[in-house]
Amino acid sequence: MREEDEEIYFNDPEFLEYLQKYEQAHENGEPIYMDAEELTDIAEFYMTQNREEEANEAVSLAHSLHPDSVDPLIFLARQQMFHDNLDEAIKIANSIPDQSDRETTFLWTELLIRSDKPNEALQLILSKQEEQDEEEMFLYDAAYIFMDYQYNELAQQLINILEEKHPKNAKLRKLKIENLVALEDYDEAIKLLQSFIDEHPYNTSAWRSMAEAHVGKGNFLEALDNIEYCLAINPTNAQALVLKAHCLFHLNHLDQAHEIYLLLQKSDPQNGRFYYLDAVTLANMDKFAKAKDCIAKALSYTPEDDEDRIQILIHQAYIESKCHNINEALHALEVAMKLSYGLEDIEFYLLMGEILLENGMEQEAAEKFEIAYKESKNKQQTLLTMGIAYAETMHYDTALSLLQSFVQEYQGREGVLAIPYLAYCYKKIHDQDNYLRYLRKAVSADREITEFLFAKDYPSIQPEEYYLYAFKNAYGRFPESWE
Repeated sequence: MREEDEEIYFNDPEFLEYLQKYEQAHENGEPIYMDAEELTDIAEFYMTQNREEEANEAVSLAHSLHPDSVDPLIFLARQQMFHDNLDEAIKIANSIPDQSDRETTFLWTELLIRSDKPNEALQLILSKQEEQDEEEMFLYDAAYIFMDYQYNELAQQLINILEEKHPKNAKLRKLKIENLVALEDYDEAIKLLQSFIDEHPYNTSAWRSMAEAHVGKGNFLEALDNIEYCLAINPTNAQALVLKAHCLFHLNHLDQAHEIYLLLQKSDPQNGRFYYLDAVTLANMDKFAKAKDCIAKALSYTPEDDEDRIQILIHQAYIESKCHNINEALHALEVAMKLSYGLEDIEFYLLMGEILLENGMEQEAAEKFEIAYKESKNKQQTLLTMGIAYAETMHYDTALSLLQSFVQEYQGREGVLAIPYLAYCYKKIHDQDNYLRYLRKAVSADREITEFLFAKDYPSIQPEEYYLYAFKNAYGRFPESWE
């Protein structure tokens, strides 16, 4: 069930009625007898509230009362799947009596995807398509499964079939838009969204998708306008508030982003993601002590098997390093390394190198960087990352040497990725001519990085105008001409 569908369903009077019935009986110690579907829905609701123990209790009751029912078994299998116990999940899936049930098919689809067999998963859906009483909804829901796992090209195949066979499907346009955004075809997505919003001006999901498309294009001001429309319709929409904070962060309005995360923490105090995003914001405000507290809360509210833990731990290492707690920083990285879901060792060596550099251990850092470069399969990216690490830890001469080597070795489009950091380093060593030379090229090389590096120097100014104001600061006037 999609998140917006969950919100509607779990606020439906019928669901709330049997949730109340269940909770009252549970509180009074009375025997409970309910349908398997109702009990499983209650378990699903508890999972959305991060109340896993209560969810387990509800689904266990459903299974004991209705041992052959599909819904509780699917819930139990998916729970094992999300805990990376694929063998146990497959065992439960095989025990489901009705293998033709659409939800059983969707379970097997997810299990195949999680077993790194996405194409087999697609073939399973296609083989079951003609058997469905409601083929439209089957294709629609199946497409979302592939989108949830970022297999958007495979999802597009199902969307194409849905459009060909059921072009008047009421949800088709919304599905196409979401997948276009995921495929980074933002212009086409915006075109479809505009026509959809013209017809449905109070659709919060559409306004949010429009904002996401503009974020994808780096148009944070336009995205902020869109999200304000969304929040005017529903001021407490958590997804919209997160997106607004994200836009404010990129527009360098960090205080305002922080205030939104405080509001979200108050409304959902056990949501680890809100603390994590706030910690990143606080770190960018150089408020590392507060960021440290926030990242600790993020970890405490994020389940051990959640894939987000690895990024939280990496940020914890970064924050501890900024506080010059090198042992704590390296420990966080080591824990992240043990959890690593597909991250290569070289990424951790690069991070360790940066932490060591930041804490004055240049020789030890160089050793880690050497290992990373030697073992790297992408030496181009590794060399650039090393140069950036030296730049961000104020070792500007070494950074310039590495970044210039990068530019010389990787001509063309790849080489220009170093240009914003070259401008940054030359600014820091007060080489005015080279600073202006590289700043002039920085926006066309990488607008987002340029904004990240120089937004504090040029507040309320668009990155395209940084060079103009830098020139004016140097010479007391704007340049006479600038192409």
